[in-house]
Amino acid sequence: MNKRERFLAAVNGQSVDRPPVTAWVHFLSDHLDGERVARLHLDFIRAYDWDVVKVMNDYRYPVPPGVRTLDAPESLLGYQPLGLDEPCFAEQLHCLARLRAELGPDIALLETGFDPFQQIMRNVGFDQATNLIGHEREAHQALAAITDTLCRYVRAAKAQGADGFFFSINGAIRDGFPRGATDAVHAQMQRPYDLEILRAAEGMVRVLHVHGTGLDLSRIDGYPYEVLSVSDRLPGNPSLRELRAFTDRCLMGGLDETRLQERSLPLVAAEVDDAIAQAGRERLILSPGCTIPSFSPQRSLSFLREYTRAL
Repeated sequence: MNKRERFLAAVNGQSVDRPPVTAWVHFLSDHLDGERVARLHLDFIRAYDWDVVKVMNDYRYPVPPGVRTLDAPESLLGYQPLGLDEPCFAEQLHCLARLRAELGPDIALLETGFDPFQQIMRNVGFDQATNLIGHEREAHQALAAITDTLCRYVRAAKAQGADGFFFSINGAIRDGFPRGATDAVHAQMQRPYDLEILRAAEGMVRVLHVHGTGLDLSRIDGYPYEVLSVSDRLPGNPSLRELRAFTDRCLMGGLDETRLQERSLPLVAAEVDDAIAQAGRERLILSPGCTIPSFSPQRSLSFLREYTRAL
């Protein structure tokens, strides 16, 4: 199998020669142009020969001029639908086009996106969530504007050669956990906008990345996706075995992203073996549950790559 065939077989529940494996890292690239971001990805992909390219999107949705906090409801009125010539979109689309041109057709590209609620918080600050929730009318206007923009962006990413959309949501995190929300906030300010974006990504391989800990997976009931990604190794989160019972769709995970940099090679191998024992060889993409630290050692990543070749 080539890499695309292996990936699509895993997604579709077909036989694989071995489970595909991948990993990804934040490149701290919000200040760089798309050409340089593409080169960072290419260096990383070629160093480890991953089966799937999970493209990191470190560009942030622009905060309206003059907005520092969301204390005043008027601060949210500056969020309007944006054109895709906005640098944060145009540079990432350039990155995708360069990756597709350089890597050719035999490997899948997964573009990364974040839910609209999170898009605001990631740039203005997660400490502003209470203010966002408190200005309900203005918040919905801002969330609708961002959703409109992101839906158009997802379609443009597909046109640039992205095969899939890795959609990171915080909406399943229960209240009381970091970045968590109440059931009401999720139902009113997260779920409706998440669903719009997932519908816009129909026809791509939709990887639903249920981020965080303290998860309530009932909140993603009815979410359309082809692959489910969860940090299954983090304390309190469902294991791969539990996720396999939760859904018949492809799972993505099995590796503890928080400990890869500190484990001996036999422990890395044991974690891979345990992931396959829990989830099976099919309908599985071996990966960290989320982004690995930028200081993860080459030795560990190279071993992970080589060990999985013989599965």
